Amino acid sequence: MTTQHTARVVIVGAGATGCTLALLLAGYGIRSILLERRKVAMPHPAAHVINGRSFEIWSGYSHDMAQDLLALCPPIEDIGEIRWCTSLAEPSLGGLNVLGDKQRVDEVLTHCHYHIAHIGQHQLMPALWTWVEKEPLISFVKGANVREFKSNSAGVTVKVDHQDGSASTLEADWLVGADGANSAVREALGIELKGPVLAHMASVFFRANLDAILPKPYPLLTWLYNPDFCGVLIKHADDHYILMGPFVCRDQQMVRDPQAYWSRIIPTVIGEQTPFEIKTQGNWSMTAQQASRYRDGRALLAGDAAHRFPHTGGFGLNGGVQDAQNIAWKLAAVLEGRARDTLLDTYEVERKAVIQLFLEQSVGNHFKLDEVTTHLNITNRSLMGVTRAFESAPLKWLPRRFKGALADGMMKLAFSKTKLLSRKTKQADKLRKKIADAIPGQIEHFVSTGLEFGYAYKAGLVIPEGSQQPKMGAGVVDYKPTTWPGARLPHVPVLHEGQTKPLIDLVDKRKFTLIVHDADAWSQALSQSTDQARHHLNLVLAQSSLAADPQWPVRQLEVGQHGAVLVRPDGHVAWRTHKPAASSIAALDMAMASLTTCFLTDGRPEASQSQQQPARRTA
Repeated sequence: MTTQHTARVVIVGAGATGCTLALLLAGYGIRSILLERRKVAMPHPAAHVINGRSFEIWSGYSHDMAQDLLALCPPIEDIGEIRWCTSLAEPSLGGLNVLGDKQRVDEVLTHCHYHIAHIGQHQLMPALWTWVEKEPLISFVKGANVREFKSNSAGVTVKVDHQDGSASTLEADWLVGADGANSAVREALGIELKGPVLAHMASVFFRANLDAILPKPYPLLTWLYNPDFCGVLIKHADDHYILMGPFVCRDQQMVRDPQAYWSRIIPTVIGEQTPFEIKTQGNWSMTAQQASRYRDGRALLAGDAAHRFPHTGGFGLNGGVQDAQNIAWKLAAVLEGRARDTLLDTYEVERKAVIQLFLEQSVGNHFKLDEVTTHLNITNRSLMGVTRAFESAPLKWLPRRFKGALADGMMKLAFSKTKLLSRKTKQADKLRKKIADAIPGQIEHFVSTGLEFGYAYKAGLVIPEGSQQPKMGAGVVDYKPTTWPGARLPHVPVLHEGQTKPLIDLVDKRKFTLIVHDADAWSQALSQSTDQARHHLNLVLAQSSLAADPQWPVRQLEVGQHGAVLVRPDGHVAWRTHKPAASSIAALDMAMASLTTCFLTDGRPEASQSQQQPARRTA
């Protein structure tokens, strides 16, 4: 039996990207159908690093939801230890305490109302699904597989097969493929993923009480190097752990018989006498890829469907949440009749450059680990070479069982030098020192505040400052708040209607927001500005901030006492001026004319254009 359903947007994939997009669209009053092939949330952890910026984006739908999700994270002081060792029972070879620099930590906590968190995706997704299911504007359909879809200038038609044997036809204005690395939407559109395969990875999710083995505080990540296994152990909640390592061909025991493999390997890591319970296993290909395009007519790609990163850095899930935010406010403008659909062309223009930055950092982190392991004759570069060799002639022609045995043997040989790490010899001492000396250089892998909050849009709905390109973050580790066009508006607590709120919360969801300090001068100048500027602007006056820091407009807005900062609905700066209102209003009109080229004015209230005045709010 086939049923017919309609919505403004069909979203394929209820991962973090799809759920975020559906929720943000609901915040605009836009109905969507969210399709998910699974019946229950994924039980196997994948991503586990959630940036403060992601929580900030989620709070754009609901502050309560953002707080609920943040509450899943252990105390921040429990997630700062990174350790290298041969096994959990052996002394550490070295480590990083990413929270050891108290001054840096205190500064990081001033950058956002939220902080970076460690939440396994197996915890995050059920919580997000709960919020999705509570939202009346989202029709959440589980056990749904997209069979085909057609798109034309009027909208999209999606044919869906359900696990109960029924089928449905969905009619919508837009389709968004957020269906992961193996996206059916991307494949149907014929959009290519470009970029190399770096490695193949397998993992096991298990439960064990390691209180007697792990040092206190418990390390979040433990890198392991011994003759039987080289990989990483990730701590999750309630005595759950992920153990992850590489393979070079699918005929190895790690993939062919994972239950037997992990049952043999886990005791070598946690100790022979420690009981454990295997929950799930999985494997995937680690790639560094971007889709050749993010839009095809009325279909858009987001999250892992549009780009795939190595896990080294935690940019995958967070990048997808950012994608969803970029799509949501622009799609809302189109669906509400405030903009032409050409506005959505800026999605790819803006996000691709940011994603490329994240991708390069992730790949850099992956290969920088070689600085630690090269002394063991184990490197990710050599792993990539061997992986490619097993996927090419003549090795790919070998019989499967022989090929798997060969690969297992080669990896055991590659791990053999790790035996020295447990010996008490001068040679072993030198080897351990070389490893320990290389570990501090891994800091960018685990601390990337400069990219977490400092990513910036270089093109699209951004007016560059003079002839210069907008900055793309101040660095990887450290973040310098800035109102440079393209950057996220800095976090500033302000007094608003008797409550302390982040300034970014006062940014209008549908209009550009002009933040000024010299309120009277800008109000007067705006009364003489073009109708285009007045219709698409809201004015936030920044004169009554927290009494403890009366000079914040000068310091944080970087435009002095008389300038202004123009902010987009997503909290990114579009334009700014250091000059007073009277001498800047013409430049503002030009900026607004450029920024609103895709926007329409026929959806405005009935009052005439000359009567439209920018809304005025005080922070």
